[in-house]
Amino acid sequence: MSDPHPSLSGQLCRRQFSLGLACAIGGIGAGFAPKSAHAVLDTLKPLSMPSPKTPFLDHRGYEVSLDHWRGTPLLVNFWATWCPPCVHELPSLMRLHDIFAADGIKVLLISVDRKGQDKALPFLEELQITGPDLGFDVNSRLAKALNLRGLPTTWCVRADGMMTAQITGDAVWDDPKVIAKIRPYLEG
Repeated sequence: MSDPHPSLSGQLCRRQFSLGLACAIGGIGAGFAPKSAHAVLDTLKPLSMPSPKTPFLDHRGYEVSLDHWRGTPLLVNFWATWCPPCVHELPSLMRLHDIFAADGIKVLLISVDRKGQDKALPFLEELQITGPDLGFDVNSRLAKALNLRGLPTTWCVRADGMMTAQITGDAVWDDPKVIAKIRPYLEG
């Protein structure tokens, strides 16, 4: 069966290779593994921009956008099964979900794996990662709209849909210093 979008397919292959290479060396922008639980927050970049309306798939396979969570503060983490720093931080993101749940803040994990749910869901199940909301950006449309440069990358989104911060690299998300640093970007 031929690819109906051969040029797009080639772009995605190059993008997947670039993102994989970036993860293999510790993530573009981070350049190293954090020396402490909160060292990655040195990459925190404050910003103020509306969430893109770009669709991706939810855990049921329905198209949604970040607007689906409007009214709820949201920590959006882009990750992939083939990205060691991404996999390293998944347990702490799950624990952060548990911490934030009482405050009405959601954690959304968006996989950029090309095989989407078929690859990511069994992987998460094997790691016993439960709790955070799940999304799948199979064609990297949302990643492109956000100009994603490496994995993992995380955005803070306020309840009004404004993206207020971007963090590049892995972190121990449930560390109290990390929580204290990101909370104002979620609640502002």
